[in-house]
Order: sequence, then C-alpha cells, then structure tokens
Amino acid sequence: IPNRSFLKKYIFQKICWTILALLLVVGINILINKYAGAYFNDLAQRFSGNYWLTGLAFFISEILIGIFPAELFMMIYQTKGWNEFFLISISLGVISSFCGFIALLAGKHLNEAKIAKMVILQKKFKKYGDLFQKYGWIIIILAATTPLPFAMISFIAGYFKFSSATYLKIVVPVRIIRLLISACLIKYSIVFS
Repeated sequence: IPNRSFLKKYIFQKICWTILALLLVVGINILINKYAGAYFNDLAQRFSGNYWLTGLAFFISEILIGIFPAELFMMIYQTKGWNEFFLISISLGVISSFCGFIALLAGKHLNEAKIAKMVILQKKFKKYGDLFQKYGWIIIILAATTPLPFAMISFIAGYFKFSSATYLKIVVPVRIIRLLISACLIKYSIVFS
C-alpha cells in the first residue's frame, strides 16, 4: 500500500469525522425529543405508517448521493419496538448497499461513455478517483462507514472496474454494521431526552 502514513492519517481523520457526525446526530435527536418531541413524534407517525413510502424515499435519496442520511429515517422510527426498529435499520443498510451497487454498475457501464470521462475528471471525482486507484477497497470501506460520498465512490469503483462480487462482500456487511451502530445510538439517545 503506497504512502501508509497518509493512509493512516486519512483513516484516522475520517473516523474522527464519523464519531463527530454520530455525536451530532445523537445531540440533535436528544434536543428534538426534549423540546419538540410531541410535534416530531406526530410528524414521524405520519411517515412511519407507510414503510413502502419511507423505503422509497430513502432509496431515492441514496440514489441521489444521500440527500437524506439514514439516521433521519431511523429517527422517524425510533419509537417503534426494538425488534421492529432494528429490522428497519437493517433494511436501510440493505437498501443503501443496493443503491451503492447500482452506482457501481453505472460506473462500470458508463466507463466507455464520453460523459463518464467528463464526470470522472471533475475535481471532486478526480480526488476520490485518485484515492481509489491508490487504496482500492480500503476507500470503499471508508465510504461505507464514514461521511465520504458513498454513491460517488461506488460509481468510481465501477468506473475502475472493481469486482462486483468483492464489492458486495465488502459493502453489505460493513454498511449494515455501520447503520446498526447508528441505530443503537439513536435508540439509546431517547433515554437522555
């Protein structure tokens, strides 16, 4: 692995950002439940009654590079029982992994298209493309667990012909575990509100 010190620093930085983001989500959840709990719960009840609608909204969000984080959907369902809540959280992980897989396939199929080459040369794509070419699957794991743009990195992995089978073996369990950690933090944060 080229430039191990950069990689260690980069991984440490992304882990710190993830911890900070999760603490921020927990803090926001505590504040919402403490000061606007009745209003938020009423709003959440309206959305949480239709699993297909919220699942579709999350799917569309993930396809459009994560407009709404999974944690928002977890907050909507946080008043459900433990079993149902964790089943929903696992479902969010599967949906997110599937959307990443779609991005991977799009990158593979658009590899030869002129527009894909124009997109991949954009500043942000180039930055992550360079990282992916140097570190490969490590960047995919970071994207699945940290605030890196998961769909974008999945697209880049496809563009550089990363194995679909290997991608699924890496992403599905890692993404589900990451979202289950978020789910635990969100569910337990209700206690402090």
